[in-house]
Amino acid sequence: DYDFYFDHSYAAQNVPSDNIAGETSHGSRFPSVIKKNNILASQFHPEKSQANGLNFLKYFLES
Repeated sequence: DYDFYFDHSYAAQNVPSDNIAGETSHGSRFPSVIKKNNILASQFHPEKSQANGLNFLKYFLES
């Protein structure tokens, strides 16, 4: 498990399962990383998530 910084309680809904790249459990389970074609979106703030966020950004830039 990894911790990431969320600034709100919004969550994407009705996301097709093949577009979900990551999920978070916090009260309920919801998609927190969504991908489609060459777009990758995160529901959290990787820049405020310490080492885990830096690793996420590194992976994003290298892929």
